[in-house]
Amino acid sequence: MGADFASLEDRISALTTKDPEKLKVYTDGYDGHCLRAYGYFGNQMLDIDPDSVESINSIKKKYPDLRQKSKSPTFLLTYGGTYHGLMGLGLTKEEAQSIERNYHRLYEWSDNWVQEKIDQAGIDGYVTVAFGLRVRTPVVKQSLMGSSRTPYEAKKEGRTAGNALGQSYGMLNNRAGIELQERTFDSDFRYDILPVAHIHDAQYFLVRDDLAAVEWLNTNLVECMEWQELPEIQHESVGLGGELSLFYPTWKDEIELPNGADQSTIQAVIKDFLQEAQQAA
Repeated sequence: MGADFASLEDRISALTTKDPEKLKVYTDGYDGHCLRAYGYFGNQMLDIDPDSVESINSIKKKYPDLRQKSKSPTFLLTYGGTYHGLMGLGLTKEEAQSIERNYHRLYEWSDNWVQEKIDQAGIDGYVTVAFGLRVRTPVVKQSLMGSSRTPYEAKKEGRTAGNALGQSYGMLNNRAGIELQERTFDSDFRYDILPVAHIHDAQYFLVRDDLAAVEWLNTNLVECMEWQELPEIQHESVGLGGELSLFYPTWKDEIELPNGADQSTIQAVIKDFLQEAQQAA
């Protein structure tokens, strides 16, 4: 069995930067990929109303190719890439530069927030990331940033520090795993649930074939993943969480379990999945 956080890095970026364009994905119900696709390729979607959630979200059906095309550039630009990297994805120089401009126009708030952190690192010699961890930036502190003479090593260190501002919150997965293990040791299922892997924002388990154990894990793991007590990630309507999945008969066969499902619901979900798999075989 296994679970991963729901859009952890996107949610953390929205919560820490307080960027309105990122928060409204969760507060207003926008599809993030659709929103960015319009931001990049809006001139090709003349029938889309940028002020309508329903219209923006319709991009998923009306312009699926453009929505898919937006995903890789977003990932690259989020972590400090430039139009040079976008050209490596097969885009023309003009198209790559246009996407880069539109990305930074869309997320100007976030860009300024990250830059403020890097500027402060030039004074302090470090950036403070998740759980108070300090990522040292000795080269940034000794360099004049933002000029044509800024050393490559300083730019590289600045990008690393900027990325750590978000990626460091992968430690929330460790925190959830530790709390869950403490709960497991105190439960009747201490010998039925075995953690076997943690991979950034996901964790996996070997679980005894017992509906009670599965129900307990589904309830308790999700509660641990919903923890949000760090001041910088607290929000009245944007939360954290995830869904537990059962992998059977192999790790490639995923059965998603609803949050809070009781044993009868879990049993029904598994039964339906296996019946559909059998019919498709």
